[in-house]
Amino acid sequence: MVLSPRIGVLNLLGWPLLGAFAGTLAAPASAAAAPIAKPLVQDGELDQLEELLRSERAEAERMRRSGDLRAARKVLLQHLEDDPDDHASRAQLARVRLDEGDFAKAEAAAEQALQAADPAVRQRAAEVLADLWIELGRAQQALELFEGGDAPLAEATYGNTWRQGTALDALGRRTEARQAWGAALMTGTELAADDWESLLARARIEQGLGRLVPASRSLVEADRAARRTGGAEADVLVALGDVYFESEREVEAAGKRSAASLYKEALEIHPTHEGALLGLFELHRYNRRRQSRSPESILDELLQARPRSVEGLLGKATADLSDGKLVAARETLATLVELAPGRRERRILVAALAWVEHRREACLAELASLLENAPEDSRPEREVGRMLVELYRFQESIDFFAQAVERDPSDYEGLGLYGGALANVGDEKRALEMLGAAVDAAAGRRDAKRDNLKLVLERMAARHVTEDFGELVFSWQPDAAEVLRTYLLPFYEQAREELAERYGFTPGPTTIEIFREHRDFSVRSVGFQGFPALGVCFGPVVTALSPLAQLRGRFSWARTGFHEFSHVVHLGLSHNRCPRWITEGLATWEEVRRSPSWTRNMRRDLVDARAGDNLIPVRELNRAFRGPRILFGYYQGGLLCEMLIDEHGFAPMIRLLEAFDEGLDLDEAFDRTFGQSPEEVDANFERFVDGRIAGLEIEPRWPKRKLSRLRLSLPRKLPTDEAGLKEWRDGWTTIAWGRWQAEQRIDAEEALRQVRLAGELDPRGLFLRGEMALASGKGDEAVQLWKDAVAQ
Repeated sequence: MVLSPRIGVLNLLGWPLLGAFAGTLAAPASAAAAPIAKPLVQDGELDQLEELLRSERAEAERMRRSGDLRAARKVLLQHLEDDPDDHASRAQLARVRLDEGDFAKAEAAAEQALQAADPAVRQRAAEVLADLWIELGRAQQALELFEGGDAPLAEATYGNTWRQGTALDALGRRTEARQAWGAALMTGTELAADDWESLLARARIEQGLGRLVPASRSLVEADRAARRTGGAEADVLVALGDVYFESEREVEAAGKRSAASLYKEALEIHPTHEGALLGLFELHRYNRRRQSRSPESILDELLQARPRSVEGLLGKATADLSDGKLVAARETLATLVELAPGRRERRILVAALAWVEHRREACLAELASLLENAPEDSRPEREVGRMLVELYRFQESIDFFAQAVERDPSDYEGLGLYGGALANVGDEKRALEMLGAAVDAAAGRRDAKRDNLKLVLERMAARHVTEDFGELVFSWQPDAAEVLRTYLLPFYEQAREELAERYGFTPGPTTIEIFREHRDFSVRSVGFQGFPALGVCFGPVVTALSPLAQLRGRFSWARTGFHEFSHVVHLGLSHNRCPRWITEGLATWEEVRRSPSWTRNMRRDLVDARAGDNLIPVRELNRAFRGPRILFGYYQGGLLCEMLIDEHGFAPMIRLLEAFDEGLDLDEAFDRTFGQSPEEVDANFERFVDGRIAGLEIEPRWPKRKLSRLRLSLPRKLPTDEAGLKEWRDGWTTIAWGRWQAEQRIDAEEALRQVRLAGELDPRGLFLRGEMALASGKGDEAVQLWKDAVAQ
């Protein structure tokens, strides 16, 4: 090994910078004639140097595992600058490059380090290559690292076996993967598993085999081992969170930390840990009641830290496609073609997109190719079905789920999704059969949505009666049947007739399920309690809260019924293929058309959204129905439809629904129907909103980000021109109001002081001064200030 002097290490030893050395430092050129040069570095000192190098590598590894990739890379690059043959540091650098998403440099460094003589270094380099090739969809290439007696990963360790099984699984060879994992556990007593990394690998094998309890125990052991030797490890915490999410799926488990808490704990160690952020993303997508953050903001955080994260991009493509953002999904899939063309998950998404776009032969061809050498892999068909369920295309999903569970009867996820889809097309008897089979196949894995739906369907089977009136079928409790029949039957018959005439489309038989308990309605509709709605339409099935529910007197069952039945027409006309915001917007427009008293009247929120630049672009509006702005999503969707109908008439809205039925995306449908892009519609909508709120004199509730941008845009010095003075006064008045709304009185008063530098307070400033006076108990002063404001 040839080493050149390193300031960081040699200065610690107190050595002068003398030049390169190989075993001993070379003598100066002038001493070449000397018979033998006395070594400047003794063997003990070289040992000390190696120990220092090992220490620095260990520190670089600690920095990597805590997310400080830049610092780790800097240390390792310095090692290689000093010694280009330092393969131990090069293998470590390859891992850092992989974490950064710099795949080409990671691969080059790992392949070079694979030439090292040290078996331990070759092992680490091969591990990086295996992980990299699996991530990039080159799993077949990764398998070569395990095959043959002289292969770098041939040794039967937990880590090697886990990676080998993962490569097989990535190719769809699930049986072979399980056989490899199972063999490792059968001979497990012969494998070392006293360090946290080996225990982590063993746990991943156990999880891959569905042995979640042993996996949990192994991870608890791994956590203890890590804490004994240096502290908690983010990888271990994330793996434990993954096990808990798979085993509990948002069912509260006594005595266990939640998956979310484990992911958050991991992020305290490594703030941009890929697995932790992806875990939180999946949690928030799965459970819409988690609204502390949107799933998209979590994924954005990951992709900002690692833009080329294949797992992150797969998550983005999945989210975009399931939200109907076909243009964005195509763009992300194009990026993935460049990065990881062989990933099965990418190819499954390509198949799903093809089906959504009515390119059905392309979808089926892609699925056939995926299944050609993996006949036992149910995931391709299951995941296409899952995507269709996300898009409310339940009827289309059923054949995919049927094929998936026939291919693998132990696919508990597929069985659960199959049961949910059957329930939402009205086949609740078969739905219960599938949900029961899912529980059996899950082997103890719980799932809040699946288990809740199964429970409520069992309650309905025991407590409800079904009454068939031809095109309308009602499910309700028998003790209320006479009253409900008297009012609901003629109401829904009239709504069906009126809407069918307006849209030129008569829907098929429709089942309407009436619930007395909101919790049962909520669980039947979305799988969780607490859903803030009164009715849901799946197409041929409507769920609604009973007029006799505990909320009676606080909602209009008629408004809910008319809204939901309009969805029956919209979804029937488009075969459930129109974006969520359009059917919700049309239904909201229909409410007001039927009765002006049914208006949602969220003008206050509209003022706030316009002032805070927070109107939802039409490309993003579908996502509003998954998060905390769901009610505003209804309102804005209704206003958008009102604007489009005012500008173009009602008939084009029907043509818009037909365009989506043909498989057109948002851009294509808008262009064909209105001759506009989504961005042009957004611009028109801003003008429409300005007209709608023009007569409202109310101070908006200012968002923090708007105030921050405004503060940065204001000049440091008082402007001298009249326009500049007005902009100064208006800007600082807005900041003052925003600080007051945030209960930051001192900052608000300071902002008003800045306003007064430009002259007297205008009415907005006086109204704020009045608010401040009233809050201080000075009622008379507040009244006078408000009078002065009105007088201006």
